[in-house]
Amino acid sequence: MSKKQALTEFHRGSILAAAERLFAEKGTEKTTMDDIAREAEYSKATLYVYFQSKEEIINAILLSGMLLLKKKICEAIEGHSSWLEAYDAVCLSIVRFYNENPTAYDAATGALTPAARGEEAPKGVADILRVGQEIDGVLAAFLERGSQEGMVCAQMPAMETVLLFWAGLAGMVRAAYYRSGYIQDTVGLDRETFLQHGSRLLLRAMTQPDVQP
Repeated sequence: MSKKQALTEFHRGSILAAAERLFAEKGTEKTTMDDIAREAEYSKATLYVYFQSKEEIINAILLSGMLLLKKKICEAIEGHSSWLEAYDAVCLSIVRFYNENPTAYDAATGALTPAARGEEAPKGVADILRVGQEIDGVLAAFLERGSQEGMVCAQMPAMETVLLFWAGLAGMVRAAYYRSGYIQDTVGLDRETFLQHGSRLLLRAMTQPDVQP
């Protein structure tokens, strides 16, 4: 990488980091390009040198985050020979990813779609959709392996099971995030432990009747 390319990547990274902080704090709708420029300590003119719109910034964040999520899921699967241990590791990696990358997590679970203006497809949208499909494919193959090992019910197509898995886990993650204090007070569990129990409950819904995870 040339010095010029390295400098460009540095400035892009600084802008994206500033934008992600604001998106987490204020939401994508309420965050403006002026806000991002101030947070990143750039002029607005300089900001537009690297990103032509807020939509382009959103998509760059989503793509970077989803690539990281795919990497974390693959590492969790490949790092355990036991399917059940791998399942726990996958769920834990997703939970921790939400804590660190809520915007990208929302994209991966379908709560936030790639930003578009009119009928023009902004940069990165095709890549975002492709990586999302790759993540679902990795999980489908993992669940298929679980089915072959007798751990997962084989009565539903793997991709349908993936979608149900995302819906169940995503709902639990958000509930635990917004009600962590209540959970701690009522059942004495921190958020991560509570979600570990929840992921096992989700697995039980996908397992054969004679399997007790």
